[in-house]
Amino acid sequence: MATLHSVGECVLICASSKVFSAHISSGGLSIKNVIDVKEVSDSLPFPEKEADNGKGSESDTKKTREVVDFQILCSKVSNCSSLLAVATSAKTVLLLDLPSLSFRRGFRIPKAPTSLVFDRDNTHVVVGDRAGHVCRYTVGAAEKFGYTDMNGITSLHEGEPLSSAITMVLDVALSEDGKFLLIADRDEKIRVSRYPEAYVVQSFCLGHSAYVSSVALRRGRFFSSGGDGVVHEWAMESGTSVAHSDRLGEGPIRRIRVLEKEDGLCIVAITGSTLLLLDGELKCIKTFKTSDPLMDIALSDGAVVAVTCSGLVLFNVSDGTFSSLQVPNELVDALTASKDPISNYFKNVTHQNMVEYYKRKAEKIESTKENQMRKRKAKQSLERTKKIATGAEATAS
Repeated sequence: MATLHSVGECVLICASSKVFSAHISSGGLSIKNVIDVKEVSDSLPFPEKEADNGKGSESDTKKTREVVDFQILCSKVSNCSSLLAVATSAKTVLLLDLPSLSFRRGFRIPKAPTSLVFDRDNTHVVVGDRAGHVCRYTVGAAEKFGYTDMNGITSLHEGEPLSSAITMVLDVALSEDGKFLLIADRDEKIRVSRYPEAYVVQSFCLGHSAYVSSVALRRGRFFSSGGDGVVHEWAMESGTSVAHSDRLGEGPIRRIRVLEKEDGLCIVAITGSTLLLLDGELKCIKTFKTSDPLMDIALSDGAVVAVTCSGLVLFNVSDGTFSSLQVPNELVDALTASKDPISNYFKNVTHQNMVEYYKRKAEKIESTKENQMRKRKAKQSLERTKKIATGAEATAS
């Protein structure tokens, strides 16, 4: 999985274990800075008891240290555009200064990350993970370590737990005023909570028929998309669907962004190798088809930049044209090595899960029958014993 950001005149590409800072010109893409974050990630200390192989943490530590395929899983630029946060398959989060890409600080997290976002004042990074947890971490050095999560489980890591659910978190975002935390998950919903008191739920946005993997906000409007190929607009505080698009393709929508134009807002969505442009009423107005699948998109000076497994594509939404950019071989190699952390978020409920479900159900029914038969036999035996005892008493009298 490669991620893409636009910051001023430069674009940031996170691919495999590397972060590239580059400029787009008529001659193509020129790399200004690059950093391989694997070495920095590997150098981060483990929580104290894990480092000492404390009781109950040895197996988890071993799994964390044996990361065969190191990848950057997600990334985010701060609201002030001076920081980039990247989260990796080694369960680490790294903060880099922009535009130099110099390392500021990093920390380990207990579960594999799926998404992250800076809060409004850029003092915390909010991270969602595969286990359904959402925690926030200070941008500055942590003052304390260890906490008890929402399920009562003690963690030795730094951070502050905000929310927890028994489903995979796929995207996190904050409202533009910083008052609400939006958590999109694999169970077809978006949870809107107060921030940072995320235990206070404002609303649930229900309407998608598959997982929700991308959330976008602009000018007080709130959009989402995911596995059902539909873009929804929501009223945040009530959780009601204001509008929704038609299904935009056979496959899921990977990412949406909101493009500001003079005549209003447009929604940019990618599905497979197709980029679609929707108007403010969520009607599709333009479609671009490329040769390679699109992994992420960013907005740059009114244009749309997309990253594929082989390079970058620049889309001119005004005249409906697009062109591939010439990119250095180092970036091509990194993009080729990039992999989806989870290529398919759809639940397998049609075969293996259902087979196991019916098997468990049959075993439960059989066990219930055996218990009922055992109880029936015990009852009959007790009744026979009572009859014999009653007969003996009658004979004696």
